[in-house]
Amino acid sequence: MVIAFGAPYVLLISLALKTAPASAAGALNPGAMAIISVLLGWLILGDRIGVARLAGLVATATGIAMFARTGGAFTSGHLILIGTGAMWAIYALIVRHAAVPALNAAAIVAVGSAAFYLPVYLVALPKQIVSTPLVDILLQAGFQGILVSVVAIYAFNRSAERLGPVAGATLPALIPVVTLGLGAVVLGETAGSGQIASAILVTTGLALILVGKSAMRWLSNR
Repeated sequence: MVIAFGAPYVLLISLALKTAPASAAGALNPGAMAIISVLLGWLILGDRIGVARLAGLVATATGIAMFARTGGAFTSGHLILIGTGAMWAIYALIVRHAAVPALNAAAIVAVGSAAFYLPVYLVALPKQIVSTPLVDILLQAGFQGILVSVVAIYAFNRSAERLGPVAGATLPALIPVVTLGLGAVVLGETAGSGQIASAILVTTGLALILVGKSAMRWLSNR
């Protein structure tokens, strides 16, 4: 759990952002996670996919790929982002299979990451924390240390408990769509036709994945 969604996961994303734009990270990482989670559930846990969910996977994958392409040429960072999406999916599968409570999972990842990273940081990595403004330190501590490392992990685990493993695993693919909408509403950014089309594809694909079983049951009763 610590390797798949803790400090190594965050370090790899930081490495990916050296060659891949943030827009690609917002699309590829959660998108790959959502798709791989459904596939792992099918291969390992025997979850049924069905025609509707298969169509949803294809639509989501196509939309995510279109989002990622808006960031320019494909680089090694893009490959790393796909890999971190797979790591996130493996984490979700472990938590689901072992039935780890949401708060316990967040504690395991946060404390385990500190135990893994702090010795490496203290012994081997350069340190400018003494010369860094206190405001910047507190901002990063609040955002990375509390919101990302604790609140976000707990919220993701809790959503899977409340909504079920499929909904909990696939809804993160909405991240690029939500980001696109917030950019337009809050920042006044204009979305291109390709971004709008990819957002529609991702949303449609997720809808098919989430309601796939119910949709197939409804069609069979017609």
